[in-house]
Amino acid sequence: MGRVWRARSGRPAKDGGPCQARPATTAWAGPGEPGPACLPRMAGRAWHGLHSWHVPGQGSRHGVPARHGTPARRAKPNGRHGEMDPTHPYFPDGLNMLNDDFDLSGPAETGAGPSGSSATPTSRTKSKRLTSDVWQCFDVVEMTLPDDTVGPRAKCKFCPKNYTTTKGGTGHLRRHMQKCMPKHVHVPNTTQTQLQRHPDGSVTTWHYDAAHARECLARYIAQTDQPINFGDCVFFQEFITSAFCLQMQIVSRTTTRNDLIKMFKTQRDDLTAELQHLTVSIALTSDIWNACSKQDYLCVTGHYLDSECRIQKKILGFRPMDFAHTADNIFAVILYVLETYDITHRILSITLDNASANTKSIALFTERNILQAGGYFFHQRCACHIINLVVQSGLKKVSNRIEHIRDAISWIGSSNPRFQEFGRHCTLNGLRPRRFQTDMPVRWNSTYLMLKNCLEYDTTISSFYNMKLAESGCPPAQSLTPDNWYVAKIFVEFLQVFYNATVTLSGVYYPTSSQAIHQIVEMSDMLNTYREDDLLGDAVVAMETKFKKYWSEMPFLYALGVIVDPRIKLAGLEYLLEFTGNKLSIDYSEQITDIRNKLFEVFSIYERRFLEAQFDADENTENFDLLLWWKTYSYRYPVLSHLARDILVIPVSTVSSEQAFSTSGRIIEPRRNCLTPEMMEVLICIRDWEHARKRMQNETVDEQFIQNFSNLYVDEGSGSNQVQN
Repeated sequence: MGRVWRARSGRPAKDGGPCQARPATTAWAGPGEPGPACLPRMAGRAWHGLHSWHVPGQGSRHGVPARHGTPARRAKPNGRHGEMDPTHPYFPDGLNMLNDDFDLSGPAETGAGPSGSSATPTSRTKSKRLTSDVWQCFDVVEMTLPDDTVGPRAKCKFCPKNYTTTKGGTGHLRRHMQKCMPKHVHVPNTTQTQLQRHPDGSVTTWHYDAAHARECLARYIAQTDQPINFGDCVFFQEFITSAFCLQMQIVSRTTTRNDLIKMFKTQRDDLTAELQHLTVSIALTSDIWNACSKQDYLCVTGHYLDSECRIQKKILGFRPMDFAHTADNIFAVILYVLETYDITHRILSITLDNASANTKSIALFTERNILQAGGYFFHQRCACHIINLVVQSGLKKVSNRIEHIRDAISWIGSSNPRFQEFGRHCTLNGLRPRRFQTDMPVRWNSTYLMLKNCLEYDTTISSFYNMKLAESGCPPAQSLTPDNWYVAKIFVEFLQVFYNATVTLSGVYYPTSSQAIHQIVEMSDMLNTYREDDLLGDAVVAMETKFKKYWSEMPFLYALGVIVDPRIKLAGLEYLLEFTGNKLSIDYSEQITDIRNKLFEVFSIYERRFLEAQFDADENTENFDLLLWWKTYSYRYPVLSHLARDILVIPVSTVSSEQAFSTSGRIIEPRRNCLTPEMMEVLICIRDWEHARKRMQNETVDEQFIQNFSNLYVDEGSGSNQVQN
C-alpha cells in the first residue's frame, strides 16, 4: 500500500490505519489548483487529473470509494487504466449510454462528512458508480454463477459473452471491447478520404475496410483455385501495399479458412431461399469426381429457371463417397443434398451417366414417390457419354490406319535438329514451319485436333518422312501413303460432327433437350453416308452398333423438347424420327404412337383444358430464343408455358464437353488432395456459385487445350525452337 501523508505536516499513518490529519487542514485543493508541496513522487507530473487524494471523511476519487490511505491514480486518456476519450470512434453518436448506479457491494458505507472532523472507518462503503468507459458496452445482469449462486455479471451488449464484475478491475472487459466492438459498430474513418470511380461512372469516397478486404480475398482464392494460404504470402502483401493499399495486412490460412466457411454458409442460405420461391421445377445432374488421394466425391448440380426466365446452374452439394459406389450409397448422398435445401418435392428429373448403380438408384427414388410428371423425365442418360462411347468404338477400328501419321509427327518433333530440317523443308514448299502435337489416348478430341491440323501439311509431312526413311534403309511398309491421309480426312469429317454434337449438348445457358434430336439426325446421316466405304466400313459398323444400342428407342424427353418448339411441334417430330429411321434402318413408327400417348398424359397432368391450344411461331431464325418465346406467350398459354419451361431446363448431359471428350472422368487437382472433404465442398461450391454470378459456366471447351494443338507455328525471326502462341 502506498504512503499516506498528513495534511501539510505529520508522519505517514501505518498501513491500514486512519490518517492522523489536522481537522482544520484536511480539505485539499480541488482540481486545477496547486497541489501539496510535500509530494516528492509527483515531481515532473502534471497536477491535472489528480482530482483528490483520499482522506477519511473526504469522499472518493471520481465518485468511486477509494481504499483508505491510497492515492488516486492520474487519469490516462485512452489508456489501460484511465478514461477513454468520449469522442473516440468506438463511441459514435447514439452509442453513448447513461451509466446507471449499480450497487455491487451491499448497503452504502457511512462516514464523516466534510466537516473537517476526524473520520472513523465503518464496515460499509458507499454505492459504486460505474464510471469506466467500458460500461458503455456491458450490462450488469444477475446470473447464475458456477457455484450455483446468483450474482452480478458483465454481459456484452454485442455478443453473448459475460465476465466477472466483482474483482480484477475492468482490464478484461476492455480487452473484449476492443476485440468485439469493431465487428459490430461501424468505426468512422477519420483520415482523409479518397475518391473511387464505379463502372457506372459514379464517384464516391473510399475507405479501407479490413473485413471486406478479407472477404474479397477469400472469394478470389475460391474463384481461381488458389491455395488457402495465398494471403499469407509476404510477397503478395508487398505487392498490394506497394501498388494499391498501404493498410493491407497479411491474412493467415486459418483466417481465410474461417472466411471461406462463413461465405459458404451465407451463400448456401441465400440459394436455399431462392430455391424455395421458385415457381418451376428443378432438374438435377450428378457425376462422380476422383482424387489422387483415393477419395471420391459425388457432385449434385441443380438446373432451374430464375424469375427472368434464364437458365441457372448451381452446384448444390459436393459430398464425399466414403463407401462403395452402390445404388444405396448414391441414393443416400443425393437425398441428403436435396433435404439440405428442402427441394425433394421439386425435382423433375435426374440426369446420370450410364453406370448400372445409377440406374438402380433411380428405383429407390421411385419408391419414395417423389417423381413429378408421372416420372417420364426422371431418369435421363448422359448424351455426351453415349457420343463418347460411339466415337471410341470407331477409333479402335481405324487406329492402325492413322498410326503411321501419329508415328511420323512424333518422330519429326522428337529431335531439335530434325525439326529444324523439317522447318526448312516446309519453307521450300511454301508453308510456314510449325510443330504438331500428338494425341492422348484418354481424350478423343485430341485425335480429332491432331488429324485436323496435319491435313494441311499432308504432302510435306509425307515427302520429308518418306525421304528420311529411305535414307535410313527402313522398309517401304512404314512410309506414309495417300490412303493414310484419305482415312484421316474422312475420319476428321466424322469427328467434326460428333465434336459439334458434344459441344452443343453440353451447353449451360440454353435448352439442350430441344437440340438432342437435331444432333442425332446429323450423326445418323454421317453414319449412313460412309457405311459402304471400303476404308471406313468397319469403323462405321462399330459406331452404328453402339449408336443403336442407346438411341434405337428415342428418349421421351428429346421428343417433347422438339414438340414444345413452336417451329416444329408434333408434325416436325414425326418427320425427324422418320428421317433418322431411314438412315439407320430403325422403325420409329410404334414409338411415335407411344410418344403421342405419353404427351397427352403429361399434358393432362398439367392441365387438360389446354390440350386443344394451338401455338405458332412467327420467327424461324437461327437466333430464335425458345425460352423467351414461351415467356412472351405465357399469358396466352399459361399451363403449356409452364410445362415447356420445365422440359427445356432439363439438361441432356451431366458434364461439360471437355470432360465428355475424356475417358478418365473428372479429376480433382493434386494440390487439393490434402484438403478435408468439408473444405473441398466449400471451395468447389463457392467457385461454381461465383462463376454462376458472372455467367461464366458456359466455358465448356478448354481453349488452352485447343491452342496446344493449333497455335504451334514457329516464329522464324526468333529461332527454330520458339513457338508463337
